Amino acid sequence: MVAVDSATLGFPRMGPNRELKFALEKFWRYKIGEEELYKVAHAVEEANWHKQVDAGVSRVGVGLFSLYDHVLDWTYYLGLAPERFAAVPAGLSQYFAMARGVDGIPALDMTKWFDSNYHYEVPELNAKSTPTANFTSYLNNVKRAHSTIGTDKVVPIILGPLTYLSLSKYDGATLEDLLAKVLPLYTSLLNDLAALGVTEIQVHEPSLVGASADKLAKHLTTVYGSKDQKGAIQHETIALNLATYFEEINHEVYKWFATNSVSRLRKRLGAGLIDGRSVWKFNPDTIVSQVTEIKKVLAASNNTSLTIQTSSSLQHVPYTSECEKALNAGETDGLLGVLSFAYEKLGELEVVKKIAEIGEDSAKAEVDAAKKAWSVYYEKNPAKTAVQSRLAAVTEADFKRPSPFAERRPSQLKGLPVLPTTTIGSFPQTPQIRALRRKLKAGDISLDHYRGKIDEQIAYNIGIQEALGLDILVHGEPERTDMVEYFAEKLNGFAFTQNGWVQSYGSRCVRPPIIFADLERPVDMTVREFVVAQSFTTKPVKGMLTGPVTILNWSFPRKDISRKDQAFQLALCLRDEVADLEAAKCVVIQVDEPALREGMPLKPTKKDEYLNWAVDAFRLSTAVAKNETSIHTHMCYCEFADCMHAIDAIDADVNSIENARSDDETIREFKSIGYKRDLGPGTYDIHSPVVPPKEEIVKKLKSFLNLLPAENVVVNPDCGLKTRKWPETIAALRNMVDATLEVRATL
Repeated sequence: MVAVDSATLGFPRMGPNRELKFALEKFWRYKIGEEELYKVAHAVEEANWHKQVDAGVSRVGVGLFSLYDHVLDWTYYLGLAPERFAAVPAGLSQYFAMARGVDGIPALDMTKWFDSNYHYEVPELNAKSTPTANFTSYLNNVKRAHSTIGTDKVVPIILGPLTYLSLSKYDGATLEDLLAKVLPLYTSLLNDLAALGVTEIQVHEPSLVGASADKLAKHLTTVYGSKDQKGAIQHETIALNLATYFEEINHEVYKWFATNSVSRLRKRLGAGLIDGRSVWKFNPDTIVSQVTEIKKVLAASNNTSLTIQTSSSLQHVPYTSECEKALNAGETDGLLGVLSFAYEKLGELEVVKKIAEIGEDSAKAEVDAAKKAWSVYYEKNPAKTAVQSRLAAVTEADFKRPSPFAERRPSQLKGLPVLPTTTIGSFPQTPQIRALRRKLKAGDISLDHYRGKIDEQIAYNIGIQEALGLDILVHGEPERTDMVEYFAEKLNGFAFTQNGWVQSYGSRCVRPPIIFADLERPVDMTVREFVVAQSFTTKPVKGMLTGPVTILNWSFPRKDISRKDQAFQLALCLRDEVADLEAAKCVVIQVDEPALREGMPLKPTKKDEYLNWAVDAFRLSTAVAKNETSIHTHMCYCEFADCMHAIDAIDADVNSIENARSDDETIREFKSIGYKRDLGPGTYDIHSPVVPPKEEIVKKLKSFLNLLPAENVVVNPDCGLKTRKWPETIAALRNMVDATLEVRATL
């Protein structure tokens, strides 16, 4: 007989009503102190624990909760803060300095957590890095969990050393050197946990599924041991749950597991049957057969323990659908019944556990209810004939601009100076702008009144840019809550939550829309605001669009049709918008694709297929543009190296990229593939409140010109300015323009 229980691998962090977000931002503004911040954080975390226990979860993962980022936490626990932070007082001051930077000290680089929309702080290591154990706060959290929900329920989560190091940047050192340094600290931590009465841990090693996994496999015995050799992360009294997610483990890792019967590890299979990244209810037609097959395999291998768990941490989905009753009315009628957020997935764990432990009949009511919910959803959301017909009619010609870049570039943006200056798109969203949107949504003001106020803000944004001397202007996007949600609200086929927030990085939360039906654009989406902005200046104003792949990757997609089909549906909507902007005399159209890289599969064998359709989706969106129209794009906070040829293939005229935290590494990658189009490397990091000195930007521009021809360089910040305050925004842009004028004068 197979013994069955359940487990979680992590939970959302911000609180059901973003309590931690607001506490963090008050702390950074010196409105509250450390004691109050920890009070809020502990309340959120403890409520999470109770929710999981109350739902019946047998093993609650504890240790992924964080004030900013769990990878940054491990940099702190291992005492590996880069040397430049040594002067910052230890504790939260140094911790947040690494995340956000302080005057004269830049923050750590930030990039995407595997193929998700979560960002982590990249550890910076070198040959001199000397780890020092700093586990007091981690161990105190475990003690607090023990006293809150009971020792038997708590499974501490450890970020595995192979994943931590493979996600790090290290200069002058090898992974082997660094592994030898950090492993004694992990061994020491296990001893400390054993002293607290811990009998099981989860070690998260998601890097064992990625492109580098086969190279990491040779270190598995050193780290985790074998029947003949004790590993650094082994303890006689602690069972080890080695957790991977996002993909299946790589071939060499499989081979290691097959040939190394690790006698000290308790044999139990943790099956991630509940999707930790999807907002959709489990599929009742497949879940029973999956459980049956798993039990057969376990019986054949004499493995008698099964843990039903989520496929990853639940930090990637909102807290609960309980407050989303509006999704069961109107166009979205029937949708709520097939949605499942974090709280609901806890219930699904118990349903599947019941099926595995007792049998299908024991959960007949829940399975029948799920089948009925899906039946209602499909009945109310049939395929749209017009959308399907247009997709079927797409030809190869629809993916190609009229002429190649070298031929069309001379006809674009004539009269601009060398090193033209611009911004990425958004300007600060003030409390007044947010209040204005809330009043419109509540029906307290008319649409005409709202638009009048938005137009005033656009005029202000244009005036600021004119005064600063920028060359290519933007309207500043005051009407947009979010670069994805804004467009999704104007397309048929998207649904929106009231409180479906998920963490992107630090305190920043996003509320991804849900694709639930075929997508179509009933009217133009951005033309009015462009026309208003252009009326205030003779300088070119960008039309601002979010690309199809980013809209897809930053939404919760459907699971019943391919991501490619969803991307192409979005591309056709955007293609019509590009044509409408051109008709309104727009000569610069930016189609942002910051999420192009993050959607790429972790398996190299799956990469090309994704990149092919992702590139095609962008080109389907933009190829309708005339030669005279300059198509810009923007990409940020991801590793570009393994998709450079795809970025080249999208055929944008200008690509502005995140570079401020990357020491020109990204520019060198572009140069290495012979990139010939115009490039806008980020001159400063907008995610830090620090205003960059003019001299620092001059230095950056000169470094750009050592790598790129001046005629191919566009000058811009590394991302949009929505989250910044006006004083620091104006000061930073003034320094950027002044630095450009200084460098321009030397050419």
